[in-house]
Amino acid sequence: MKSSLTARLARTLFFLIAATVASSMFIVELFVNDVEDTILGLELKAEAEYFTEQLQQGRFQPIKTAQLEAVFLPEGEADAVMPEYFQGLSLPFSQEIEVGQTTLLIYGERLEVPYGKLFLAKDITIMENRENLVLLALVGVAGIMLLVGFFVARVGAQYLVRPFKKLTREVINTIPGSSMQQIATDYRDQEFCDIAEAFNRFLFALEHHIEREKSFVKLASHELRTPLAVMSGALNVLEQRQSLSAANQKTLARIRRAMQTMRDDTEVLLELARSEASEGDARTIVLQEIVQNTIDDLEHGLPDHAGRITVYNNSPGLRVKTHPALVRMLLRNLLQNALRHTHAEVEVRMIENRISVRDFGSGLPDKITKHLSVVGAPSAITSKAGELSNTTFGLLIVRLVCERLGWDLEIAQSDNEGTEFLIHVRNLVRSCQSGSP
Repeated sequence: MKSSLTARLARTLFFLIAATVASSMFIVELFVNDVEDTILGLELKAEAEYFTEQLQQGRFQPIKTAQLEAVFLPEGEADAVMPEYFQGLSLPFSQEIEVGQTTLLIYGERLEVPYGKLFLAKDITIMENRENLVLLALVGVAGIMLLVGFFVARVGAQYLVRPFKKLTREVINTIPGSSMQQIATDYRDQEFCDIAEAFNRFLFALEHHIEREKSFVKLASHELRTPLAVMSGALNVLEQRQSLSAANQKTLARIRRAMQTMRDDTEVLLELARSEASEGDARTIVLQEIVQNTIDDLEHGLPDHAGRITVYNNSPGLRVKTHPALVRMLLRNLLQNALRHTHAEVEVRMIENRISVRDFGSGLPDKITKHLSVVGAPSAITSKAGELSNTTFGLLIVRLVCERLGWDLEIAQSDNEGTEFLIHVRNLVRSCQSGSP
């Protein structure tokens, strides 16, 4: 599950606040330590200068107070007489050391006049304790700042994302159609206004495109139906004359059947183009009859295909309430595709609520197989301009018809041993048993 923009923005803001707090704490710690070292160093240096002056004037006396100790070791004397923390130091020396619970800042230097070593020790335990207390206070302040930063990040992220959420809701609630509601552009931020205006321009162009498509469908409907009506009237006139031989009447019947198929196909294509479901033409059909009629039409239209289609049916009485012309178009395109890509036989199997159409050719291209397997994306079966093959167009119609009927299309096999399409039929009509109420 993908995270929301609000959560990601809140995490980013909190990370920035935490990084700022940590950096500030680090800088304060460095500053405090530097100030402490500078002050102590200057104090001890001043003390060392004072005692050096006392030594030069012969008035120096070893001193030890609550916080300061000063010792002078003349050259040649052993340092064993001095406190242990002064022994064995390499001069010059300046460093903090721990003596039990006491923290001492030791300073030592070699003097030329009088010749010897001067050692100072300053007790900075109180200052160290204060420093630790200050550090604890800083940690507490940092914790409070992080807590405040957490709430600030959450509230700030929600505030920043609020107009984006509003824009997203308006875009999601836009229903495609010929008349779509324009989204609001009254945002305080110019970027959101630009996005809303760009989307409104897209909606405006889409509305005009839909209107042009509807106008084209209406015009095509009229232009296609008119010549079909003329052809039907001419066939009626020929039949009424009763002057045709038996062979000509058979040919006339084939022409009428082809014309009726063309009329039905025209209605189906126009209906698909309109993207409107037509429930008025749905009726109960015997699936085997539609399959057999479709096969007969193909064999009459293309004698080379005669005898190549084999039908296996274990549900001869299977009935479905659906659009007969859509089913016929679906089966015809699948069978034509199978016959076109193999010279071997084609198998049609009706098993329970499934129809299987299988050929023994070289299989479908990977691109078409991949696109047909994508649920809810019939428009994915695309080609560049001028490259729309019969296979691509026929399978596109198959996909569109299956979606319109609510049936599932599955590619059960597609390899060098052949291709098998499985159609999962819905809207079955159960036969009533005799004696049933």
